[in-house]
Amino acid sequence: MKRLVFLRQLSLFALISLLFASCTKELTPIGLDLLDPLDLLHMGYTDTIQINAYTIPDDSVYTHNLSVDDANAIYYGQVGSFYDPIFGRTTANFYSQLYLSTSTRFGSYPVFDSAFLYLPYLSAYGDTLTNMTLRVYSLTDSIVDSIHCWSNSTINYDQAHPIGELTFQPRPNDSAYYNGSKQPMMLRIPINSNFGNAVMFPQDTSSLNNNTNFVRFYKGLCIIAEPENTPGKGSIIMFRISDASKLSMYYHTAALDTLSYDFLLSSSASKFQNYNHYGYSQAIPALRNQLAGDTTLGKQFLFVQGLAGVKIKLQFPNLAKWGEKNGVVINDAQLILGNSSVSKDFVNPGNITLREIGEAGTTSPNKIIDESTRADYYSGYYYPAGNTYRFRITRYIQQYLLGKTNQKGLHLIIPHSYMGNRLVLNGTSSPISDLKLYLRYTVK
Repeated sequence: MKRLVFLRQLSLFALISLLFASCTKELTPIGLDLLDPLDLLHMGYTDTIQINAYTIPDDSVYTHNLSVDDANAIYYGQVGSFYDPIFGRTTANFYSQLYLSTSTRFGSYPVFDSAFLYLPYLSAYGDTLTNMTLRVYSLTDSIVDSIHCWSNSTINYDQAHPIGELTFQPRPNDSAYYNGSKQPMMLRIPINSNFGNAVMFPQDTSSLNNNTNFVRFYKGLCIIAEPENTPGKGSIIMFRISDASKLSMYYHTAALDTLSYDFLLSSSASKFQNYNHYGYSQAIPALRNQLAGDTTLGKQFLFVQGLAGVKIKLQFPNLAKWGEKNGVVINDAQLILGNSSVSKDFVNPGNITLREIGEAGTTSPNKIIDESTRADYYSGYYYPAGNTYRFRITRYIQQYLLGKTNQKGLHLIIPHSYMGNRLVLNGTSSPISDLKLYLRYTVK
């Protein structure tokens, strides 16, 4: 009897040792904590499910009146250009209607003196020590919300007659004291007489009665960034649309020396963004060639970037057959991805997310079932200690095996795709720490 107990203990020890010996290479340092050797005596485990993964262009994103906090009405705009040494050049341009602050008249024979466009900083992404050049133009076509609402939208403007220009170094983290309290720094762009002459002399003065009339008369403005041409340089700034974001014009008449009037970049005015990645023509070959169709390169590196840039397509070609053959119930499923690029200026996102691939091949707007439970359960967050991102997708995998999903796979995206973050991940056959799906299951 004692011999039998001893043999059982010896067999248990041998099994645990074998499991550690066979799994340590794949799981160190990112997956070892997924395994409880004692649990493995009662359930199955695999980390060999085939994953096909590669980088594809992202869909355009909705940029009409962007907000980081709808409840508190924190609206913003973006403008600038950076040249990421891996992803290449990205430029963001801003288009908006301009509103009247009040019904107005500029008097008899008004003379333009000066004007400034004020934009309160909210944040920035990239190298803010690099000089940025912005130019402001008047729109020549009206913004139509149903048309000019996507990140690939553009609109005509008067390129021959800029109304403002500024070369500067962004200072999003500084502050200043005004209006009786400490406030974020304000970007101040000088505006020239092309603007004053355009707005002070309407043929029909009723154009200055209300905003409905005014936006027909003066269609709006755009802020266009000069593209950055030096790798590793440049940034995109985010500015807040608030009471402080305005165009202040100063003028005089024969009767009055000093007059001023504020035009508003109102949260109610129609506005949109254009994001340009230049077809990733300046990206490194591993990214550029994946976008050109060489999906095998996803075995080494995978790329994801916001601002309607690129995303990762994940497919599990043999998963359904594996589940049918083994007849399993999934106890735990974790997808773990190793971060392959850390940059001081072009920082990684704090979290990423997964979306099912829709019937037409686009990204579904709906959360997968696991994300709808708890954020700490689903995760998607960055773990600095292991330099990884992790997802628990147990319920999704179980539904996949039951045929309750379309089995087209998943898209990995940056959840706030209108932000500039980017990420390089190790591919499915990376020698460093490959992308793997870890499954623990019970055989029915």
